[in-house]
Amino acid sequence: MSAQQDFYDVLGVARNASDDDIKKAFRNLARQHHPDVNPDDPAAAERFRGIAEAYEILANPDTRARYDRYGHAGVSGAATGNVDFGDLGDILGMFFGDGMFGGGRARGPRGGQDAAVGITLTLREAAVGVQRDLDVEIIGDCERCGGSGAEPPTRPVGCETCGGIGEVRQVSNTPLGQIMRQLPCPTCRGRGAIVETPCTACKGRGSQPERRTVSVGIPAGIDSGQQVRVTGQGHAGDPGAPPGDLYVQVQVEDDPALIRDGLDLHVRVDLTVTQALLGATVHVPTLEGTETLVLQTGTQPGERKTLRGKGMPMISNAKRRGDLHVIFAVHVPHTLDPQARRLAEELDKAIPAEAYTSEGGGLFDRLRGRTRG
Repeated sequence: MSAQQDFYDVLGVARNASDDDIKKAFRNLARQHHPDVNPDDPAAAERFRGIAEAYEILANPDTRARYDRYGHAGVSGAATGNVDFGDLGDILGMFFGDGMFGGGRARGPRGGQDAAVGITLTLREAAVGVQRDLDVEIIGDCERCGGSGAEPPTRPVGCETCGGIGEVRQVSNTPLGQIMRQLPCPTCRGRGAIVETPCTACKGRGSQPERRTVSVGIPAGIDSGQQVRVTGQGHAGDPGAPPGDLYVQVQVEDDPALIRDGLDLHVRVDLTVTQALLGATVHVPTLEGTETLVLQTGTQPGERKTLRGKGMPMISNAKRRGDLHVIFAVHVPHTLDPQARRLAEELDKAIPAEAYTSEGGGLFDRLRGRTRG
């Protein structure tokens, strides 16, 4: 990369770019051109060096002002050119913090990982909420050493390298000069203590597999795919670090009568032709048992009735519930014996045509209205 190339062009930013724009441009270019990313490209180191030089000049308000006024002559010798490439995550971490690439080095004792377990509920259990004792297998603190990793009665001793804080300081040369960072202590691996006599049960790890019974409260209104978090019931971490959490993944079984749609429920009630014609008293299944409905004459196939507040509760507010929608299905017999046929024919003659007229209009009337609209 030419030493005389415009620094703004090197970073691909406008001359009025903000400090954040310059920082973002450098971060993106560093990801693309760092030698670690391009091990087979011998020119990668030189490209990155030019990018770092441009950033060093433009990130400093004083050198940027001189460069804007006098060009390269104004900043001649201002850039150190002393770039310690090191690890890509380290280099970028110096500028923007550890973990830029989703990793970064954990400092101090590492907390435990999360654990997961599944649970299956009926729809009615999901509607009221349940308390369940779940048998889970996790990595827990060693019973013999209590999680310290040291054979009783010994205890871990403070690390002399880091003074017990689990971190050491490291000075690195960067395009901005010398930068001091704090890294996990290599002697104690960030724990701040050293186990001189490892526990015979866990071999100094401080943890072992175990089976545990955890009591979990499942809230009313929960649905399939949702999960409940139980803090501190996951896998054990390093000595001195907190354990992870336990996530209970919920699956709600299909109900033989009720169909769930969010907070609302749907149920189908079957009627005979005579029930639909003459009216009837029917019993509708609900979450609480059954609800009695008295139907008037002339119930139509597909007609619905809504029972307010008979649906599922809201998980964040159990007092608020959805509705239960009752759908009526009228069943017509496939065959008739001679007597039934004669009676049906007489009934057909006795019912005037206008009795079949629906106040709300039929399906074709609704479709016709849409096409006209």
